[in-house]
Amino acid sequence: MASGIGTATVTIRVSRFTPRPERERGRSSSPFTKTRSPFGGSSSSSRRKPRGKQWTQDYVVQASGQDTILDCLLKIKRTMDPTLAFRYSCGHGMCGSDAVSINGTPALLCTATVEQWAVHSQIPQENTFRRTGVRTDDIEVALESSSSPSAQSKTPASQTGVPAASSVPSPGQGDWGVISLSALPGFPVQRDLIADIDSMLEQIIKLKPYLQADGVLATTDEGKVDVFEYLQRPDQLAKYEVLSNCIACGVCEGSCPVFAGGDAFIGPAALVNASRFINDSRDQATDARMDAIDTADGIAACQSVRACSRQCPKGIDVGEEIWQLIAQVRER
Repeated sequence: MASGIGTATVTIRVSRFTPRPERERGRSSSPFTKTRSPFGGSSSSSRRKPRGKQWTQDYVVQASGQDTILDCLLKIKRTMDPTLAFRYSCGHGMCGSDAVSINGTPALLCTATVEQWAVHSQIPQENTFRRTGVRTDDIEVALESSSSPSAQSKTPASQTGVPAASSVPSPGQGDWGVISLSALPGFPVQRDLIADIDSMLEQIIKLKPYLQADGVLATTDEGKVDVFEYLQRPDQLAKYEVLSNCIACGVCEGSCPVFAGGDAFIGPAALVNASRFINDSRDQATDARMDAIDTADGIAACQSVRACSRQCPKGIDVGEEIWQLIAQVRER
């Protein structure tokens, strides 16, 4: 791939989705009709697979190799198709709101560049497959002539059946290739590239992602308050510092083959947030947090595939952290 100097065309192939309006359904008069439980939460409607129109649409834009895919989508929305829907906030890889599937791999739009993700199909320089209607002896003559530089310069490519080097598209000649985009896997699609990640956020909230300290401040020998903050040593901070960088983007959940909306598996994002406070020396709710994840849909559902670690934009080894949680639960 080229270094990204200059611009070329890139095809952004978007898997689009427009939901169908929900029809109002009257309550059945049958006494055997199942009524919605007041304790059902959001597991019924928000996690139901939405129905609507699905199609694939191509957009051709000018971009340099260092342009992000988010830049391309913003250009499409502003100049070509204002109906294209996608989510982003800061655009600097800090909020995690623009996680999608890029060429089948979960990633952030604002950190993925055209040069990294464009799929450029190269045509072989020597193509021995003959075109329809060309005889075999013609191909032999064409291959003999193509092996000679002088003969190749005199024989048109249309007559030999061998594509010329100039017919191979390249970034320097104005074509980056194709980038395929779809909504984040494992979540219901709301519209186009927007996925409904409420199930992930609900699972994180269930594990109480906030510090639960005992409220006791350090005192001196005379009984006076020594400090008005909870102090930590550098080695204590190192146990959870990387985990505090989680931005809840959902990339780990989209990569996980077990997670699918949070029903059968609480998800790696929730477990990482739980591990962040379990490893915090200031937190006093370790036992309660362990009990919350030591369930059938908690660490017991993790298959240790470790696909969640591959694409984390913050560099967290999610699979290793979950394995450490499993070890801590077993040691109790």
